[in-house]
Amino acid sequence: MSIQEWINLLILQSKKASPEQLALLIDRASVASFAGDLLEADETLWGSFWQGDVIAPGYLLPAAELALLRATRLDGTWPEGASLPDFLADLRQAIRHPQAGVWTLRTAGEPCVVFAAPLNVQYSIFNVQRSTFNVATVVWYCATTDQLHAGYRAPLDRLHFAGAVEQRPPELPSATHPEPIEPFTWLKQAAEQAKTAAERSLAARLDAAILRLRYQMGRNRG
Repeated sequence: MSIQEWINLLILQSKKASPEQLALLIDRASVASFAGDLLEADETLWGSFWQGDVIAPGYLLPAAELALLRATRLDGTWPEGASLPDFLADLRQAIRHPQAGVWTLRTAGEPCVVFAAPLNVQYSIFNVQRSTFNVATVVWYCATTDQLHAGYRAPLDRLHFAGAVEQRPPELPSATHPEPIEPFTWLKQAAEQAKTAAERSLAARLDAAILRLRYQMGRNRG
């Protein structure tokens, strides 16, 4: 049975994986490459520079680079100077984190696995404030493509994946801190634009679906 068939079965039957199966799944996802598909840059990034180019309407970026720019420039959850290798290393570390939560669910019609590793991290939001919050590094793996398709950080108490099977709950930190105010303006705009992604590539459809879920979780906080 392929990993796609196996994860499909877990989702269809709302079934939990055995400890051995979960370990195999973590091993597989932790070495998966990030999708290399080209995706359109978010409107909020237009006018900024990337590798000597000006990002303009219709500008295409490899999915991993777009995820990095969102994390550094739009969310502010990674430092501005973070490199792509460092960013991807953080995502792989989150997948392997022993306290990471693991969920299986269908997104954009495809079998996916979400990993969310608790992390106390210092970061700035639009360089306005700098505090320590309880957040999670969230990573999305798609069994159909055998690739990673998203990586970002979000408050732990907003991680509610409707219809997902919780394969392993995240171990939440005992201490609580004020939750950060996320810059949802770009996320709302991206989620609205993503509504037209039905005829795009699988990577674009997954990206659109994940953006919508992120925005919905932010709206439903509290």
